[in-house]
Amino acid sequence: MESLFSHAPQPSGEPEHGGEAPPSRVFRLLLPAPREIVYSAFVGDLHLWWPAAYTGFGEGTHAFIEDTVVGEEGPDGQLQVWGTVTEERPGELLEIAWTLAWSPDAPTRVRVQFGDADGGTVVVFTHEGWARGPEGAQQYAKYSEWPVILGRFAAFFGQPADAVETE
Repeated sequence: MESLFSHAPQPSGEPEHGGEAPPSRVFRLLLPAPREIVYSAFVGDLHLWWPAAYTGFGEGTHAFIEDTVVGEEGPDGQLQVWGTVTEERPGELLEIAWTLAWSPDAPTRVRVQFGDADGGTVVVFTHEGWARGPEGAQQYAKYSEWPVILGRFAAFFGQPADAVETE
């Protein structure tokens, strides 16, 4: 499972291996649907929009968010846990202790906020909580393809994949 998110080219502005934690990664997208529908699709339809290339089991995998578990089930019933839901306010917020392809002892934090916007819903996706030093730099580099993944979510709502803005 080591290859998840790791095949991406190193993004510019890669943090140094010093003692500081890398900065948050923040993305924003505007979707033409009510907040409750966007939230429901993000949580309940993960298996329909999450790219198979970003799973451990590839084609035939079933990505899910169920109870407090975020993960995937492979075609043969194998299970991989990607993280744990730490806070949920349906229609407003989903926060995950993210451990996909990383040590469960060093989770990062994924926070997805859903807000009303003129003509739809604004989704603000933040990935933060990196370790300090070299481990944080490795985490930061590993999880660099969120725009591609979130682009698939935008496409699920008929928006161009490049509708994901980096803040």
